[in-house]
Amino acid sequence: MNTDTVTSPEIISASDPTEKSVASALHKNASPSNASPGKRAPLRKIKVLQLIEGLNLGGAETKLMELVAHMDRDRFETVVCSLGMGDRIKEEFEKLGVEFVTMARTQRVDLGLIFKVAKLIREREVDVVMTTLFYADVLGALAGVFSKPKAVFSWETISAPEWLLTHRLLVYRFAMRFCTRVISVSHATAKWLIEKRGVPRDKVVVIPYGVNLDLYRAGANPDLKQKLGIEPDAKVVGVVARLHPQKGHRYLIEAAQTIVAQYPKTKFVIVGDGELRAELQNMTKTLGVAENFMFLGFRKDVKDLMRVFDVFCLPSLYEGLPNVVLEAMATAKPVVATAVDGTPELIVENETGYLVPPADPQALAEKISLLVANQELASRFGSNGLKRVKAEYSLEKQVEGFQNLYQSFAAQHG
Repeated sequence: MNTDTVTSPEIISASDPTEKSVASALHKNASPSNASPGKRAPLRKIKVLQLIEGLNLGGAETKLMELVAHMDRDRFETVVCSLGMGDRIKEEFEKLGVEFVTMARTQRVDLGLIFKVAKLIREREVDVVMTTLFYADVLGALAGVFSKPKAVFSWETISAPEWLLTHRLLVYRFAMRFCTRVISVSHATAKWLIEKRGVPRDKVVVIPYGVNLDLYRAGANPDLKQKLGIEPDAKVVGVVARLHPQKGHRYLIEAAQTIVAQYPKTKFVIVGDGELRAELQNMTKTLGVAENFMFLGFRKDVKDLMRVFDVFCLPSLYEGLPNVVLEAMATAKPVVATAVDGTPELIVENETGYLVPPADPQALAEKISLLVANQELASRFGSNGLKRVKAEYSLEKQVEGFQNLYQSFAAQHG
């Protein structure tokens, strides 16, 4: 495939001037001006089913929860349906004030769920279905065949290698034949969807992540730094990511040897938990940097911890569009991250941070050291990053992008 044809997938956004925008769709299909004078009827709310495979504590799940929480409830009515593969944040979803349904599978491949989901779509008179994560993508698209909503969208948040395993790839490609649009979080992920997963080019749209700027603020957090037992003059390099091979923590630990040799007071704060925790902690001991590392596990105060960091690092091997980078930028922190997938779409090299090759401890050490050593440079990068997030990646812009897309299809097919 000629990659030149897929480097600029369509973007649906709040300011989208095309015929697919909400303004155009409303004027053409649902404007009150179409009603008789004096008989302006209220528009029926668009009913949206958010189908997700489970409620584990991951980026896709938390971004969906954030989206549902910020939808315009005067225009949209949301039902959330979990397919039962994890319930870590189920209580948080139940607090959103929308209808919540769980349909747990009874066996590994439970085809009966297709018909249960289809029944839910018909009974709730759902206009638009959006699916999140593989199992929901497949079941939701096939359920749509039997229930005929106006549109079925798949939200693809990461370019994960496991999605390319043959058995998954074949099932996914078949299911996507019945999907109206596939929503990518980045242009890089869109390109991967087209070239690697075989999604037709005309089905792919891009709606980048946005960050809730109300939750983050710039500046330091000396009180929390003290509570963590970190010396006031120590530089802090922070990582917020699950402890999984994808996130590349081992390369930062290797880089730390070089950084600590030159800047021995540097602390590395690792926020997140996962299968590699014991292995990574042992690795810090083996390499002689254990005293410089703090493994905090899962934390609910990430927005506060961000303000403790002097440098934010994300050494991932692959990503989609890492929301945590946006959060760091929203806190005015300079970022050193690997140049994988959608990450280079966020970071402007030598302006908001540095991009390094994946699995390259030497490059990580070099760029982190530059920022540890130069507070003026780190502050300038952080300030530039905050300006960029405000201009391009607000949560309001992301939510309006989804609402535009839902509205355009509901109106066109109403």
